[in-house]
Amino acid sequence: MFVAVLTDFFRKLPWRIYIHTRWNLLRAREFLHRRVAAIARSRLWAWGLLAALKPVNYLLSIRRRHVKYENSVLHISFMVHIPYYATRLLRRLGMKADFLAMEGNTRIWDKADYVFVPRGVPAVQVWQEFLFFWKVVARYEVIHCHFGVHQTSRGWEYRVLKRMGRKIVIHFRGCEVRDRRLNMRLHPEENMCQACDYHGSICTDPVRSRRKRLGERFGDLILVTTPDMKDFLPNAVCFPLFLPEIREEEFATGEKKWPEREEFRVVHVTGHPGIEGTDEIRRAIDRLRAKGYPVTFRFLHLMDHDQVLREIAGADLTIGKMKMGHYANVQIESMLLGVPAVTHVRREFMTPELERSGFIFTTLAELETTLEHYLSHPKELEKKRRIARSSILELHDNERLGRRMMALYRAA
Repeated sequence: MFVAVLTDFFRKLPWRIYIHTRWNLLRAREFLHRRVAAIARSRLWAWGLLAALKPVNYLLSIRRRHVKYENSVLHISFMVHIPYYATRLLRRLGMKADFLAMEGNTRIWDKADYVFVPRGVPAVQVWQEFLFFWKVVARYEVIHCHFGVHQTSRGWEYRVLKRMGRKIVIHFRGCEVRDRRLNMRLHPEENMCQACDYHGSICTDPVRSRRKRLGERFGDLILVTTPDMKDFLPNAVCFPLFLPEIREEEFATGEKKWPEREEFRVVHVTGHPGIEGTDEIRRAIDRLRAKGYPVTFRFLHLMDHDQVLREIAGADLTIGKMKMGHYANVQIESMLLGVPAVTHVRREFMTPELERSGFIFTTLAELETTLEHYLSHPKELEKKRRIARSSILELHDNERLGRRMMALYRAA
């Protein structure tokens, strides 16, 4: 049908336009064929270079086995603030700790000790990976891979690192290990996969799946960030988040808070509104407004990190991680800034320390009632506000967590 319509279209064209259009189509097809052939040849060169470098890697892994920094760790990740803060903490505790970012500067974060983004055709990228591995990566005793990210595109360095006696720590932090079908089966009432912003594509993405398989195969230690992730990796070690280096006074706005000011300001930070339940949160806020409560709602999406912190510091409450089953980074940052965080923690993960903290725990179904309670009882909100920072400092004591991580490195 399509071919017939296209043929009829060309028949009706004036002959000069017809010849010109047909010539351009032929040139485009020829260019496309040349481009595809060039890419294919380049990939063959890349595979050939990988094969040629295999014995070289073997010899170098023997000769350079003892060429390493003592008491050292290299954190490999995307360009985000979490591994950066982790390495600064480990440095203060006496380790040589550096952060390698596998992407360039982003709008969200731009600080790293190394940035590695291979460029050019595949064969050139293989050569760049080989040089960078032996110049930088191979010198560290422990390689700590966040999100399962590895330095080379194929992950060939894992075998070399194992041969050299290096320790590999795989740190999964989110949807790269979640299984949508399993999550829907385990928690049918409410879970973060129900309105996935990626339509379930991350669970089946071949690149992420391969990272997970390689991580489980070669990792000496598998870590997960929050306890809900053990649904998918039961044998992993749950390691809590480090506290970021945030000084409350740097972001203090000097503004009055509810009820001294007329508005009750709520901030919601996420890059994934479906996963977070943003629509449900917005509807709860709208119902409170309809009742006459002066609630303002700030939805922050893909914003500079410092700007996000300033917005949080001026809020009365933050709301987030209502469907995952446990709190995460933004909630910790909110508490550090003295702003109580409304979130959801599954019953089996609740502890007396959490119940005594500045967190406000609820569900999406009860969110409107919970917010209305604190709007109507400002003294209870003030009590939560007073203990928010001190309670998160106790729950996520950086020195205790840092020493525990160093112990895990030694035992791996």
